[in-house]
Amino acid sequence: MHASNHYILPVPREALRSIDRNSSPIHVANLRNAIDLIVPINTPVLAAADGTVTFVRNNSNIGGPFPAYVGYTNFIVIKHAHDEYTRYDHLSHRSSKVSLGQQVCKGEQIANVGVTGYSFIPHLHFQVFVFTGTNIWTDFETLEVKF
Repeated sequence: MHASNHYILPVPREALRSIDRNSSPIHVANLRNAIDLIVPINTPVLAAADGTVTFVRNNSNIGGPFPAYVGYTNFIVIKHAHDEYTRYDHLSHRSSKVSLGQQVCKGEQIANVGVTGYSFIPHLHFQVFVFTGTNIWTDFETLEVKF
């Protein structure tokens, strides 16, 4: 299923080293359309479309190449038109520039890239999704997005 909304690249194009849609061991099942944007640490993370911030986790300073770290990612979720959401993971410790309920504009900086959670290298895990239930960790389906 394809995204209904138009989304911009959530990092500055000049910082982008590569887009990885296939190599992550966890990008399967409901994460199959997730994208890893390989960028340097502290690269600005941009809102991919206008929306409302629905979740912010900003307090983790734990990360590395171990599956046990998967629950320690810092991330932001934004709700957009057509009940689509974007999620931005592996954010730097305390780098969030937004708060719960805040309206954001497409292209606005919301955080910086880090290596929190299960992460081998600095990158932004990005996904567009719709909820299929109420659990933010399991009840969603990612949508295919093109920039």
